[in-house]
Amino acid sequence: MAEPSSAIAGKANRFLRVIEIPAVIVLVVMMLHVTANAILRTVAGSPIQNTIEIVEYVYMPILALLGFVAAQARGEHIVADIATTHMAVRTRRVVLCAGYLLTAVVTAGFAWYGMHEAVHAYEITKTAGVSDVPAWPVYFLVPTAFAVMTVLLVGSAYRAIRGVEDDEVSDTPIYIDHTSEEIQ
Repeated sequence: MAEPSSAIAGKANRFLRVIEIPAVIVLVVMMLHVTANAILRTVAGSPIQNTIEIVEYVYMPILALLGFVAAQARGEHIVADIATTHMAVRTRRVVLCAGYLLTAVVTAGFAWYGMHEAVHAYEITKTAGVSDVPAWPVYFLVPTAFAVMTVLLVGSAYRAIRGVEDDEVSDTPIYIDHTSEEIQ
């Protein structure tokens, strides 16, 4: 028995909150950290130690990886659909499904490779640059984020082949008549 669309939407909203709330918290903490570093460097002549390394090896990877997942979950990645809008409905579904599945294979490979790198970083207790800031914990976010992306892409492939996105694509191409407009 299929779930009502409101229940599915509720689960999707909860999933997005699980991704976006930590991203917002990390962003605010990063802004406060960088601002405090700049103020302390200017006023007291003593910056916060390892700020650049923490931003580079902790804050930014978290923001980027959570952003990838959130964009895919919301369906807000950049789409170049100039070719698929002119295809027949069945062909468009197959092409979109194949594209999603190919991308899922690639992201699964990133997850697999990322897991090996994360385990290696843990084993050698990888640090951020030449500092003592541990960088290895963030490495485990790479396989996690790409595994979630893989699942989302397989779901998108399923939705594409079932035609869920058909109503988002117009069968009538849009033509812009530039001859009637004059440049002022």
